[in-house]
Amino acid sequence: MTMEQTCCINIKTDLRELRCEAEAGEVLLDVLRRAGAVPPAPCGGNGTCGRCTVRLNGSVLRACQARVSEDCTVEFSEQSGGAILTGSSAVGSPAVSAVQAETLSGRKLCAAVDLGTTTVVMELLDADSGAVLGTASGWNAQAPYGADVITRCQYCMEHGDGVKKLQALIREQTAAMLKELGASHSQVQELFVAGNTVMQHLYAGLSPAGIATAPFRPLTLFEDGRENGERIAYAPCVAGYLGGDITAGVLACGLHRRREHSLFLDIGTNGEMLLGGTDGFLGCSVASGPAFEGVGISCGMAGINGAVSHITWPDGAASPLPETIGGAPPRGICGSGLIDLLAALTEKRMISGSGLLYGPDEAPAEYRHLLEEDENGNGIFLLTEDRKVFLTAADVRKLQLAKAAVAAGIEVLLEEAGLRAEDLDRLYLAGGFGTYMNVRSAAAIGMLPACLVQKAVSLGNSSLAGARLAALSEAARRELNTIPSRIRYLELSGNRAFNRIYPEQMLFYEEDDDEWN
Repeated sequence: MTMEQTCCINIKTDLRELRCEAEAGEVLLDVLRRAGAVPPAPCGGNGTCGRCTVRLNGSVLRACQARVSEDCTVEFSEQSGGAILTGSSAVGSPAVSAVQAETLSGRKLCAAVDLGTTTVVMELLDADSGAVLGTASGWNAQAPYGADVITRCQYCMEHGDGVKKLQALIREQTAAMLKELGASHSQVQELFVAGNTVMQHLYAGLSPAGIATAPFRPLTLFEDGRENGERIAYAPCVAGYLGGDITAGVLACGLHRRREHSLFLDIGTNGEMLLGGTDGFLGCSVASGPAFEGVGISCGMAGINGAVSHITWPDGAASPLPETIGGAPPRGICGSGLIDLLAALTEKRMISGSGLLYGPDEAPAEYRHLLEEDENGNGIFLLTEDRKVFLTAADVRKLQLAKAAVAAGIEVLLEEAGLRAEDLDRLYLAGGFGTYMNVRSAAAIGMLPACLVQKAVSLGNSSLAGARLAALSEAARRELNTIPSRIRYLELSGNRAFNRIYPEQMLFYEEDDDEWN
């Protein structure tokens, strides 16, 4: 009988250096997860995204495909592509804004949490005055196990301890956020959590397996709202893919009290939407995927310093003008920048109506200097002069699938309600992406009806705002709990109307016979 060999792993990133031990034969990505420092792994380690690239003893390879066999040094960037830090020592590089001039002692405290698939935001609240005492935010600590809820569900289904592990990660994260804000769980009377149905299941330690497979039934819709034996409460959900983040958002903007026909849209890894007003709502969810958050895109990244967030292309200009967050040199492109870039390439006819990114031989002559071909003859658009920030044909395809899903979901709701887009009074855009997205650009690529551009209202983080109201007021919580019963949910999996409309929404524009060469 031989003893398992123990290997010493030296982890070097652009942020820190760590050491850990691993058993010979362990998958490297699992070792990095355990150490609390991982490269991006949006596919959850299934070997399909190719994003978990590291340098192992000088050789470049994918961490999910490599096994530890000896003492080694692993190098990668934790900042590149929005990589996520995990563990209590580094909870997603949290951004903290706290009012700590006076002590919290003696105050009645509660907290509101927007539990997003990609990011988590917390507010520490004075339960008596309603004052926001501080805010913390960070990348969701579960992200190394998948960029979207389906991948995390699969992880839980394939690993017996998956639910327990992901619950521990997210609870450690919120505990660390409270600590960053100067409080502890013992001081906080209640933590009110609003997130999609899968995220709320994982926070509660419940298996989300039923949500991932037909007929997509969650274990609970959190109708009761409170967790037994814990000072934790949850926003009620509508269905497996229409969660507490949406009901909290409706509460925050008072949409259920508005006598109008309005569209409420929250675009994230899922595109969740409601159509209606005081008379009730139709709701649905589409699998838009994480592309609009920069995940799975060659130069995609989160909305941090150096991310291209907006793009303009003045008439007569030889190339577009990128605007970055923080004014830093461009390092990648975040969701709002991707929408702007798609709109610009569509306007300049560098993308065909069917979504083909042209190569230099097919594009309009005045823009060919911005293009090159990959090894398969597909186009690559070069956004920066140093050629380090670019968009590929495969990137366009992923964004095209996402925009078509959102557009088709909207059309299905309108058709079911017997309305036209022109009949709507308002378009409410929730979440970070909706706040920073250029609505005109979204309409230009066919993701939103053009007639709604002038009717759009950005709500910001309505999930957090609704969670705050519910955390501070029992009356608001009772009102929140009535919202799910006002919503008729349409399951789009297998829906004939969606399957008919979705291919139509793949088009960027109707092609004509114009020659661009």
